[in-house]
Amino acid sequence: MIGGLFVLVFFLPISFIYGRWRARGLKRSHSTLRTRLFALLPMPLFFAVCATVAVIWQNEASSRRIADLTGREAGSALDTGNGVLDGLLTVARWFGQLELILFMIAIPYLMGAVIAVILLLLDSRGRIELAVAAEPNDPHSDEGGI
Repeated sequence: MIGGLFVLVFFLPISFIYGRWRARGLKRSHSTLRTRLFALLPMPLFFAVCATVAVIWQNEASSRRIADLTGREAGSALDTGNGVLDGLLTVARWFGQLELILFMIAIPYLMGAVIAVILLLLDSRGRIELAVAAEPNDPHSDEGGI
């Protein structure tokens, strides 16, 4: 509980900044809510699947150790018997383990994607007015064009 609260308090400001930036960029580049949400979905979904595979593998690793000590054979949900699928799951596990090690980057990214979805939904319902991001080479923007 304390860990979850720490994650929220520590990562929420940077997640909100990233989510607002991402929502503004999607509003500028895509016309409908559906296309905005589809454009936002692929990378957070990839990260979530990879982290899930890594967590499942880690939980099964402890079960494998216990099975080895008791002399039983441990089965795995990640062993499909298909070399290609097993290879893809192994690569997903590696990305997931790296993501869990570098959680300082992954967690704000995933939380920012959720915040972007919330902001886009609120904007589409008219509850808030999400400002559109300025064009990168716009001479009238405050971001500078260098």
